[in-house]
Amino acid sequence: MTKLELIKMLLNTDEISVLAKIKALLETEQTGASLTEEEYRLIDKRRENYLNGKGKSLSWEHVKEKALKDIS
Repeated sequence: MTKLELIKMLLNTDEISVLAKIKALLETEQTGASLTEEEYRLIDKRRENYLNGKGKSLSWEHVKEKALKDIS
């Protein structure tokens, strides 16, 4: 798919939700996704719990099974 094809598709859509998603995707790509300080703290806390044996982890099979179930 070329840029021109994408531009034509964008010009032909009036769906605000589609345009908003594309805008968000492009903004994330241009600026790079970043986490807030609160999100970093949450990740650090979860990692700490995991390393201390207090956190839980899931097998890849379990995660894949749940993801497939969620999208069905």
